[in-house]
Amino acid sequence: MKNINQGNIFVKLAMFIFVAFAIVSIVNLKNEEKYLRSYLDQLNSQISYYENEILELKNDLAQPLDDDYIIKVAKTKLNMRLPEEIVFYSNIKK
Repeated sequence: MKNINQGNIFVKLAMFIFVAFAIVSIVNLKNEEKYLRSYLDQLNSQISYYENEILELKNDLAQPLDDDYIIKVAKTKLNMRLPEEIVFYSNIKK
């Protein structure tokens, strides 16, 4: 009689451990899925940002090399200004 109860207790304990392990595994997988989905959204936003950057660069390359283009590049890339422009400088941190 005791042998059957000990075997029965062992089976119940094994089933309980298995069910607990399964629940913990499912919760961990759900958390990992949530993290990976947010990471995927972040990567997709980076992809769209860089696609826009590529499109802007292609548009810049398609423009003819006239004076307006040279002035635009000098202002944006080299931080230069025309002699008649007034530049205000402030060392106040934002």
